Order: sequence, then C-alpha cells, then structure tokens
Amino acid sequence: MSGSEPRGATATNRAAPGTITCARGAIPFGPGCPTLLVNDQMGYYYGRPQVLAELREGNFNSLIELAKAGQAIGIQVVNVQLMEPTLDELDLVPRVVQALHEATGCAIAVDSRNPEVVDRGLAAYPHKTLCNSISGEMHVLEAMLPVAAKHRAAVTGSLVYEKGVPMTVEERLYVGRRIVQAAEAHGIPRQDVILDAVCLPSSVQPDSMRTTLETLAAFHRELGVATLLGISNAGFLMPEPEKIDLAYLIAAVSWGLDVAMVNPFTPLLAEEIRAVDFLMGKDPYGKRYLSYYREQRKRSEAAANNRCHERLAPSAEGENMIYGGI
Repeated sequence: MSGSEPRGATATNRAAPGTITCARGAIPFGPGCPTLLVNDQMGYYYGRPQVLAELREGNFNSLIELAKAGQAIGIQVVNVQLMEPTLDELDLVPRVVQALHEATGCAIAVDSRNPEVVDRGLAAYPHKTLCNSISGEMHVLEAMLPVAAKHRAAVTGSLVYEKGVPMTVEERLYVGRRIVQAAEAHGIPRQDVILDAVCLPSSVQPDSMRTTLETLAAFHRELGVATLLGISNAGFLMPEPEKIDLAYLIAAVSWGLDVAMVNPFTPLLAEEIRAVDFLMGKDPYGKRYLSYYREQRKRSEAAANNRCHERLAPSAEGENMIYGGI
C-alpha cells in the first residue's frame, strides 16, 4: 500500500460508492457522487403542539407534507426520528416509515436510541435503508450494529463516545476508525459506512468549523469512508441561521462532505447544492444543475400562463355585471 492510500481501506472499497434504495431505484453516496441530502426536520416538527396531537391520533399528514417539501427540491431521504417521551416510539416509528414510503416513495433513515425501535423501523421499509442510530460508544455499537446488519442497512456513525464529543481531528479519527472496524466485523462494508465529522455551532465553539473541515478530508484520506454533517447546527443561536447553514454546507462540500442533514426550507438550498456539486466535479457538465434549472423555468412559465388566464377569464360575477348593463 502506498503512502497516499487510506489506512485500512482497499482501493476497491474506496472506489465503490455506498447505496441505499427506494421505490425509484438505487441512490449512491460517497466520494465523487452528488451530495446526498437528508431531511432532518422531523425531530423538530414533533415539538409543535399540532403535530404532536396529530401523532397521538395516528395522523401522519404533517410528516408526509414535510417529506414532500423536501422532495420538491430534490431531497431524497427523510430522517424518521420520534424520540419524544410522550409518544409511543415503538408503535409509531414503523407506521410512519410505512406511511412515508407509501405516500412519497422517498428513501428512509431510522433514528432512535432504542434497538427494538430501529429493528421495527428498518423492517417496515421494503428497500435498503439508512440506520442513523450508531455512535462510537461500545455499548451502542454492540447493540445497534447487529440490527443494522440484519437488515443490510447502510449506517451513519456519530462520533460521540465514552469521553463525549471528540474535539480534535486525531480524536475524531480514533473514534471513526473504531466505528468502521466494528461495522466491518458485523459484515457491513466500508462503503456503506458514513461518518459524522461533527458540525458544532460557531456561536458556541468559535473556529470549530476549521477542525470539522479537516476531519472531512481526513476521513476520506485515512479511512476511505463517506462523510456526513448535521448542517442545521451551524447557525444555532445566530440571526437568520439558515444563511450560516448554507455557507457552511457550501464550504463543507468543497472539503469532502458527502451526506448532509438539512432543513428543506433553507432559502436557495436546491440551487446552491447543485451549483457546488457542479463546481466540485460531482455533476459532470452540469447535467443535474441544468435539468433542475429547466424544470424550474418550465414551472415558472406554467404559473405565469395560469395567472394570465385567470386575469383574462371573466368570472361569473363579471359576466352578470356585463350582461346586466346591456
């Protein structure tokens, strides 16, 4: 192995993308693939009294609309997370997974600290899904990895471990290597492992972004794995946090970010992620960028035509007024 090759990663593993699947087919992720976006807002939605009341009644309409909002801008995965103490997570998670799949056909990530919930959630999805429930703690690895392996799911690995959140690149590599080795020991291939490089809010941890960007590059270089960030953390406690989230996302993709947990309502998210993917060679010749541009232009023209027809078409009231005056 040459000095430029990632330690512990074969050339085959490094070149092959990971995949999840949905009703529309396979979705690749990893170095060189378009940035995979995951709608992470369900964990915030159930805090709304109306949504919480709906969930208690078995009504998933708000969650379905949330998923559709993401799909409208190209977000392919929805993170199912219902860790609210007053909800029956064990009952609701598989039902929500099934409802989202049937209503939208989107890909699913299952996020829970309870292995039984994860097991039922993964079982409720008829395709290859994403288990977003792994951390670097040994007891979590021992409990969750057999469940993910049972369902042949790809996994994300949070770097939280027995000492808390690792704050240096070296410490993050240590925890990341532990997660990758444990996953491979359970039969989960390296290309199906995604490591969270830790996005901390700069309002709380100044200059933490620099360490995160270096971690992204190190995970590619040293471990040969796909990378993830929870982008919604970036602008925490700042005014107009979505603008900071978007700036962080653009910078992170240029350093090796492969999978981003995002808010679908972030202004310009759809346009900017396609632009940076094009510039980084993840979208050769800008095919995805141009396709999205043409689709949006077509929709704008159709909406303008509809408004024009509405102005020109006489209303029933208008017709009565005209004929009444003759």
